[in-house]
Amino acid sequence: MSRLEVLASDMDRILFPVTSRKISIAISAVIITLLSIILLSVRQNILTYDNTLETVYFILTVIIGYGIGSWFILGYVKQTARTTTTAMGPIIQRIPFISLLHIAVVIVQFAMLGIMLFVIFDRSSEYLMPYVNAVTSVFATIILGAFAYKFAKWYTLSNKKLVVLLCFLTVLTLAIMISSDLALKYMITTTVEKSAPGEVSREKFLYKDFEGGQLLKQDIEPDYTKSYIIPTQYSAPWDILTDYPGTLSIICRWGITAITLKHYNQNKRINRAIFWALISIPLILYLIGRSPDLFNYSPEPWTRPLFRGANIALSIMFGLAFLVMARNMPAVKDYLTVAAIGVMIIGIAFSVSNLQQTFGIAAHSLVLLSSYLFAIGLYYAAISISHDATLRQSIKRSISDESSDLLQSAGLAERQQNIEREVLKIAKNQSDNLFKQTGVRSSLEEEDVKRYLEQILPRMR
Repeated sequence: MSRLEVLASDMDRILFPVTSRKISIAISAVIITLLSIILLSVRQNILTYDNTLETVYFILTVIIGYGIGSWFILGYVKQTARTTTTAMGPIIQRIPFISLLHIAVVIVQFAMLGIMLFVIFDRSSEYLMPYVNAVTSVFATIILGAFAYKFAKWYTLSNKKLVVLLCFLTVLTLAIMISSDLALKYMITTTVEKSAPGEVSREKFLYKDFEGGQLLKQDIEPDYTKSYIIPTQYSAPWDILTDYPGTLSIICRWGITAITLKHYNQNKRINRAIFWALISIPLILYLIGRSPDLFNYSPEPWTRPLFRGANIALSIMFGLAFLVMARNMPAVKDYLTVAAIGVMIIGIAFSVSNLQQTFGIAAHSLVLLSSYLFAIGLYYAAISISHDATLRQSIKRSISDESSDLLQSAGLAERQQNIEREVLKIAKNQSDNLFKQTGVRSSLEEEDVKRYLEQILPRMR
């Protein structure tokens, strides 16, 4: 066992003594609710806020999102890893790649918590907040890029399985979204100050076109107004980098959700109509809300609120689909739950404007935690699917090897019982070996193997 694994294990044991799936889901629901309110407040002024409410949002986001929430959720992540007992005590086993990323996320997440707590008590230090956004966005991009590399490498070695390709495209498009958003906001956006005596202090998010380009936001103070503008010459790259990666990411997330859940629903654990509703309704809501951009017509007053509401619904429905499957899949419920929490938070957090210098940046910067959760949950779930395919192949081979002799020597009932015993034994050994190698369990349990046998035995007679 490497020193990195031991360090990650010791850190988890000391920092995260509480591990609870229910609490993690509950605190995630609180974070998602808060992020949804914030999103509707900083996009097209669907909701309004004053200086007092800004402070309240900021404090709640920092305390719940980076303090209590991160503590519980990162503690729950250790349940996805295998624990073994050594002379030094119980050790949480992860491959070095995962251990390194886990340590980095914990350090950066709580370092950002410290910086933002400092800003809360000293509001004159708000100039630090763009650095928080930059650090979390860079680390989120690195994490997603690392997982994209792992998935790409895996794809070339896995007979080019569709589920692995979709995993690669999903994390890659998210990495592109986060990195391009950071670059656009800091490299293309310009600020213009004009004297405006007598104004009441407030913020306005406009997102409207005018002669000089696109006006994103105005910070209105008693003496001046600061406008954030995308100049006309940069309008085309802005539209391309904000529209296309996001749309492709949504399609990829929908695809990986559909493929993954369809795999886990092979034994019809969920009614087919409910299953397709769970994975189709989010996409329909998204297309309705996104239609002005997709079909190039001027949005109506109701389309932008609908789009933002659809974005929230889309993220929540993706997560709920994973959670419903996790409830019915005890062997892999932790992987699917972690992925569910990540996919719900990342879709909403990324949509919050990081031009809002306090709670906006704090909310947007949760892309780091959510990227890690979604990527690692997706990674483990994909490995589990691969394990399932390997086990099914082993079952078929074992039946081919054993069934010919049994067919000659026994009656139907006895023959089936003998095959079942042999196959269950082989499947358990194979599953244990895969678990030791990767620390990831297959979703196939004994009842699943028996049902699979019932499907394929008639073809082997």
